[in-house]
Amino acid sequence: MNMMSDYPFLDPPQMRGADSLPIRRTSPDMIDLDQVSAHIAESIKRGRYRGPTDPQEYLLHKACLVNVNGELYPTLAGILCFSRDPQAVFPNAVVDLGHYGGTDPVSYDVVHLEKNIGGTIFEQIERLEAYLWRNTRHGMTIGDTGARRIELHEYPQAVLRELNVNMLAHRDYTVIGSASRVLLFRNRIEWASPGGLPPGVTEDNLLLMQNARNPVLLSILYEAGYVEAYGMGLDTVVSVLNAEGLAAPRFRDLVGAAFIVTVYGRPVESHPHTPYVDLNESQRHIVRLINSMVEATLSDIREALPDRSKRTLQDDITRLIDAGIVERYGQTKATRYRLRTTNNGLPDSDTHSY
Repeated sequence: MNMMSDYPFLDPPQMRGADSLPIRRTSPDMIDLDQVSAHIAESIKRGRYRGPTDPQEYLLHKACLVNVNGELYPTLAGILCFSRDPQAVFPNAVVDLGHYGGTDPVSYDVVHLEKNIGGTIFEQIERLEAYLWRNTRHGMTIGDTGARRIELHEYPQAVLRELNVNMLAHRDYTVIGSASRVLLFRNRIEWASPGGLPPGVTEDNLLLMQNARNPVLLSILYEAGYVEAYGMGLDTVVSVLNAEGLAAPRFRDLVGAAFIVTVYGRPVESHPHTPYVDLNESQRHIVRLINSMVEATLSDIREALPDRSKRTLQDDITRLIDAGIVERYGQTKATRYRLRTTNNGLPDSDTHSY
């Protein structure tokens, strides 16, 4: 529910973007100037910022601080990006994360549930991306023309990054009592941004319209390298998914309540004979070694991984054999390992997670 009487803006948000409005009961000392200095330095290094380098001048220049009758007040953008504790001012500026083993949000299928993920907008983006990347499937395929490893992921990393940013940068922070929400299911991920689409933007024209609800936030995220170009976030998502042969995203605008984006991952069932498996770093190293050598002995593998015991390496190799990634051949004293091949002698082109 939008309850502006309870919201701490000094001016009505409809007068300009809510993220550049001064906030009641705040003061400049809520801003971490060390964070600001670090942001300026990195933005200049990226070639994405030219302007004042003094932290306070930068904050004024970017409308993260504004002057009201001789008093300086942080704005929503300043608080969300650079405050030591953004949720002390905006308790609803948090993310709820739900991870389910199945395809429905039911309690008996919960893998992980985390409410009120806070911190700056940068910290929220990084935390969400790290969790999604760590808890989705990653694999490889061997090309048909030789032992060439091709990276394959259930969800392209660029898509995860863009949709995390889109959810936080475009949400309506004037909606009281609603958190952003990310739900990870066995076959899809959903991002829900409170407030619905901005005025004039609909499900039909959202790839054509450029109506930023929080333009200051977007400009700071651009400087930090999280946004590649203004108005291109969802276009990038559509293009990347199409290029990788994945289903187009689904957009739903629950007018005034939430904007929801759903992306379906690379189907495991598309490679029925070789399911995704989770391998540890040692097992991945073995796959890369065999890939580069074409075939390898246990001695070759032990030499490449001297910190792991012979028995542990044998367990790793057994895991790779059971997963159908590696095959064993030769007599006991002359045993060698190679990537599993097809009947024509070429490396198998099925998908393997490594």
